[in-house]
Amino acid sequence: MIGLYRNDVLDLRSRTTIPVFVTATHTHSGPDTLGLWGPILGMSGVRSAYQERVKASVAALIAELNGKLDPAELFAARESVDPSRLCRDRRDPAAFDPDLDVLSVRRGNGQTIATGVRFSCHATALGRTRERISADYPGALCSVIEKAKGGTCLFFPGSIGGHIVPAVEIGATLEEQDRAMEDLGAALASTALGARYRPLSPGSIAFSSAVVSLPVENSRYLTFLPSLAFGHRLFDSAGVELPFWKRWWIPLRHAIFFPLPAALRPWVETEVSRADLGPLKILGIPGESFPEQAIGGYGGEHRYAQALIAPDSENPPVLERAPKPPYLRELLSAEYAWIVNLANDEIGYTIPAYDFQAAETRTMRPRPKGTHYGETNSIGPSATEIVMDAARELASR
Repeated sequence: MIGLYRNDVLDLRSRTTIPVFVTATHTHSGPDTLGLWGPILGMSGVRSAYQERVKASVAALIAELNGKLDPAELFAARESVDPSRLCRDRRDPAAFDPDLDVLSVRRGNGQTIATGVRFSCHATALGRTRERISADYPGALCSVIEKAKGGTCLFFPGSIGGHIVPAVEIGATLEEQDRAMEDLGAALASTALGARYRPLSPGSIAFSSAVVSLPVENSRYLTFLPSLAFGHRLFDSAGVELPFWKRWWIPLRHAIFFPLPAALRPWVETEVSRADLGPLKILGIPGESFPEQAIGGYGGEHRYAQALIAPDSENPPVLERAPKPPYLRELLSAEYAWIVNLANDEIGYTIPAYDFQAAETRTMRPRPKGTHYGETNSIGPSATEIVMDAARELASR
């Protein structure tokens, strides 16, 4: 799936008796669960019957699994891969998280129950012209691991913001896209299967989260608010829930008397979350965060670094204003620290302030020169620091 909004996550949780940490592979070749690809611009493509079937199925699986728990041993590994060989960053500066994280859940006899793999790259090896449902490269990756090890494989998207995508040429044929998807999945699976695993020492299992409020500043989101509002409850700046009619009045006010005053902007709630499995700690970001927010990457401290700014780059960001340490993974202070995106919500890109550029128009066009696609899929510039402040506080606990 491409993702689930907070309302769906809360609905899913209401059907279970234990805490649930929800994420998605973010494949762009799945059904529209976010309302982005309707039949016409501004009309949601979500099918409520499908959405309900997904939540009911997941809740039933959780109940089934919770009723037949067995003792298990956890093993973890972290391996670096060369992301420049597998993926590319469409946005300046080119910053990657090169680490592939793996969690292996095994019975006492060594039999694999499940494998979790975390990697930072969009699941978009298949182009937008494809018309078949696909899990993209995470599906190919999990297929190889399940065939080799048994059990179930789960894919966790890492820091995929900054627009890190598979290294597939624009205009690639359908056959080339299929081959790239299979090759990327197989390469990551090979690394995961050959990783140096270590047993996790016993420790506490815990889940915690911090709920934060974010202003909706994206001009496009305000224009199409009725088709997006199913995913989040809407509040005013004082935290009072907006009446239903304002879902329509705000876009009308925004269109006629542009721009919408800050005092009239709707707010939504989201959450930053953390799951601890002994020495493995998972920090969940509700959108698509940038690698430089998770691990830095500007000082040449990471392997496989590419040129940060392309020589012919137009309107490049000023690196001296980039996020400074300590970064999220460092703050987790864990033997194995995972930064996972699309966790329990999808709010779009959380773009660092030093590189947020967008036209102050109704359509957010023309885009500023350079690589600023992400701003049109971000809830707005204020949300980034609100989310990151909560993430830093939660990671430091």
